[in-house]
Amino acid sequence: MSAARVMSFHYFFRTLILLGFSSYIVVLTKTDSLQYYIAPRMMIYVKIASVLLYVIACYQGYMALRAYWGNPVACECEQPVSRSALRNTVAYGLLVLPLLIGFLLPDTALSSTMAAAKGMNLSAAKSSIAKSKTTLLADSSAPTSSDTSNEKAAATSEPLPSVPPQIGSNASSDTTAAAAPIQATTDAQLQQMFKADNEWDEDFSKIGMILYKKDTIVVKPDIYMEILSSIDLFKNNFIGKKIELTGFVYREDNMTNNQFVVGRFAVSCCSADATPYGVLIDFPTAQTYEKDMWVKVTGTIQNGSYNGNDIFIIKASQIEKTEKPASPYVYPNFEPLKELN
Repeated sequence: MSAARVMSFHYFFRTLILLGFSSYIVVLTKTDSLQYYIAPRMMIYVKIASVLLYVIACYQGYMALRAYWGNPVACECEQPVSRSALRNTVAYGLLVLPLLIGFLLPDTALSSTMAAAKGMNLSAAKSSIAKSKTTLLADSSAPTSSDTSNEKAAATSEPLPSVPPQIGSNASSDTTAAAAPIQATTDAQLQQMFKADNEWDEDFSKIGMILYKKDTIVVKPDIYMEILSSIDLFKNNFIGKKIELTGFVYREDNMTNNQFVVGRFAVSCCSADATPYGVLIDFPTAQTYEKDMWVKVTGTIQNGSYNGNDIFIIKASQIEKTEKPASPYVYPNFEPLKELN
């Protein structure tokens, strides 16, 4: 086979691979499955990439036809093709294999299996997403992780763990007695209750004051992390408050029959950085709800303990089975006050 025909084969194969990736993005977009892999703010770049891949594929196809007709484009601007069949197979296989996996495997959201692998976080105020959000809103540089922990501990008037508590083999199911909530009757008292000792917590302080005035705190998906972070940061102020939360059921074998976690995956950029966050639920018939089942929990906020760390839990009064939402993940919101007002 002539060198031109060999080169034509490579150009055709590259064309198919590029068209495959471009088509895969289009399929994900048409079936609303792109959200399983990419955060909404990043989707526009992926869609633009699919167009660029299509354009490059067309050019590769043109090069293939020119080479096949014996009139290859001789620009001397690319690496010569290897004559080793093994090297070519490995090189193209690295591109074809993920493409085949993408087309053949079903597109599904992350579930309890991934939550178990990563560890369910029960302290939203310590989340990296919450930190990155407040850092972007601040004018100065972010403090170190130890400084942040000390500042948050001062804001809540009680010690915080050095790392977010995660469910594992040594999880504790004991909960502490609920403390009597402080009642604010004036705006001055409210501002004192939700006083932010640093500029990174000012947004959470404002969110907390708005949530405190509500009869029922509805944890909206658009500001999921922001609401949980505010409650976690000022949890003593919310003891006894009614709350509604929707998420998937997550459970460890060592949990008691009246416990499970309602969680969701928080995504900053893509599914690779997805982190599960949730709230421990206390309900008499909790064992009847299976893993990965989507539920809506209504109850009151109470103090709790997990693995020696103070957290807030939900003493559930009602749990309803619900359908998995079209968008199962939650994302950072850099203007959360607009969602509350």
